[in-house]
Amino acid sequence: MEYLSLYRKWRPQSFGKGFVGQEHVVRTLRNALNQNQVAHAYLFTGPRGTGKTSAAKILAKAVNCTERGENPDPCNHCPSCQRINDGVSLDVLEIDGASNRGIDEIRELREKVKFAPVEGNYKVYIIDEVHMLTTEAFNALLKTLEEPPSHVIFIFATTEIHKVPSTILSRCQRFDFKRLTSKEIFEHLSYLVKQENYDADEDALWLIGSEVDGGLRDAIGLLEQSIAYAEGKLTTKDVRTVLGLVENEALFDLARAVATHDLVNGFQVINKAQKEGKDLALFSRQAARFFRDLLLLLVVGAEAEAPVALDPSEKESAKEIAESIGLSQLQKGVDLFLDAGISSRRGSEGSLPLEMAFIHLVTEEEEASSYKKLIRRLDRLEERMAILEKGTTQLPRVLEEKPKKSEKVPELRSQVISEKEKPASTIENTSPISEFEFWEEVLEEVKEKKRTVEALLREGKPKGLRGNQLEIEFTLRFHWEKIREPGYSNIVREALEEVTGKQIIPKFILLDKQAKKEENQPELLRKSLELFGGEVKEIEEEDI
Repeated sequence: MEYLSLYRKWRPQSFGKGFVGQEHVVRTLRNALNQNQVAHAYLFTGPRGTGKTSAAKILAKAVNCTERGENPDPCNHCPSCQRINDGVSLDVLEIDGASNRGIDEIRELREKVKFAPVEGNYKVYIIDEVHMLTTEAFNALLKTLEEPPSHVIFIFATTEIHKVPSTILSRCQRFDFKRLTSKEIFEHLSYLVKQENYDADEDALWLIGSEVDGGLRDAIGLLEQSIAYAEGKLTTKDVRTVLGLVENEALFDLARAVATHDLVNGFQVINKAQKEGKDLALFSRQAARFFRDLLLLLVVGAEAEAPVALDPSEKESAKEIAESIGLSQLQKGVDLFLDAGISSRRGSEGSLPLEMAFIHLVTEEEEASSYKKLIRRLDRLEERMAILEKGTTQLPRVLEEKPKKSEKVPELRSQVISEKEKPASTIENTSPISEFEFWEEVLEEVKEKKRTVEALLREGKPKGLRGNQLEIEFTLRFHWEKIREPGYSNIVREALEEVTGKQIIPKFILLDKQAKKEENQPELLRKSLELFGGEVKEIEEEDI
């Protein structure tokens, strides 16, 4: 027995059963059939595989069905329906617009429409891909289309409505077929799998539904191909292999490389996909969709029901990556990877478009960060110049403390020597605390480097500068302990240097009572920690 493909086997035979989606089309055509108000010309337009040709055949059967009665759907049992299903009806003619696109074929059609139907009530002409007709052919069809015989119905189908002349459009009832949702496709595939006794994971069917761009025919074809590939139960891995998709882990690695500005790891991810024979144009589009998902998670949060193609276990990790990358870079990533996908599909440059998109995304953020830093420094310089020009007394404290040229060098030298000879604890205790005026700028700088550190640092309060140390007070032990970790404290130190242009050491102080009790340590231990660069908690006189 000849094998019949799934999409042909399960092609809908009526508007009720098996016809997925397109409720607006189904309802209008059913009402027209019930009320006997069938138009003489219809134009069905929409993406491929959404039911245009199926709807045309169902309508052709319905108008010629002899046992339909008051039901708008064809019976599929009468001789007329059977002949139309078998493709041997003399009253329903399917014409391929790509093969019969000339004026001679349309002239021949004009001669045939004059003859009455042989078997049913109507002669139905279904012209598929009607946009392929030539301008001359369209013009030859105009008069017949405008005033056809009462027994003739024209049904045109096209995927490119913009190529159909407006003179044709104005003479037809137009129906726009929409792309099917992933849920509609998943539900129909689940029904087919059950009817065919196939064993398939639900996740695999969801993946098929999300990858076919709303086309049910493509989804059924992909299901059939994946089942032929799978050995036993159909899994998501089988579907990914058939489609040439990379695993989600590769997308996560690529996004982490963008977040950390790691060019090496990013290139390794792309190179690995190329060595495994993955479709890099498809990989680029996957990356664009993944960055779109990260963007949604950043906006609505991982807890919300965001329409993303990620498992619940992956959402929290994806949200952390999204926060590290930032809103603007995620938007740029979607655009860059989409462009890379188009370039890869059109050209033969291999991985070059994807690599250039990745480099552009990473280096553009670094350039923007450097530009922002330069702007902030220029703004601070302009503020100081404005103060100097106005001649106000609110000069920066650094300028006020700078010694004048008229001061004697021996006096300065003796002061420096005397300060060096003093013990460290004496210098620290006697040095005056000066106000620190760049706190918000430091916070912004830290935020650009790592948002987690910025959140911790905001819990602290700058007490002021004591020499080259900035004392920052914390009231909660958790924040104080966390910010003192080397990786975090180094970020704060770097931000201080970039903002002020000086080497300022952050000193983190815990103010709670329990901490003060713990700070009652021997003086020798205290000095030893200071010598080795340790950050020592402040010791009050009453505790010693």
